[in-house]
Amino acid sequence: MQNIGIFVSPCFTTNRTEDSHLGYDYLTSSGVQEVRYQFNYGYGFGYGSSSLPNGSKCQGAEDGSGFSVKNNAAGASNGDSRSHRIFYYSNQQGTYQTIESGHNENLIAALKNENASSARL
Repeated sequence: MQNIGIFVSPCFTTNRTEDSHLGYDYLTSSGVQEVRYQFNYGYGFGYGSSSLPNGSKCQGAEDGSGFSVKNNAAGASNGDSRSHRIFYYSNQQGTYQTIESGHNENLIAALKNENASSARL
């Protein structure tokens, strides 16, 4: 794998396997609650001025802020100690691309804006 470019954009950060980049629903005593994953506006991650691998940064107020993560990512920056794999379908199915630790990558054509889940390897 090769490092490609520097990303300065809204980010979705995770260090775990995500069955769906859409998010999930859960039941509480007051009913069903939704959790929907979105690209961050630049607040709350603690990465606003800190770098991800190779100079990439999470930064808000750019195109993509507030949009759903599912089927909207064009690249990935892996700051985790383990590799992550991006999948076309939910539940880690279909075409995938592995992003090695410390790498920045544009997603391959089959996954660009067609990312539904991911796995921490």
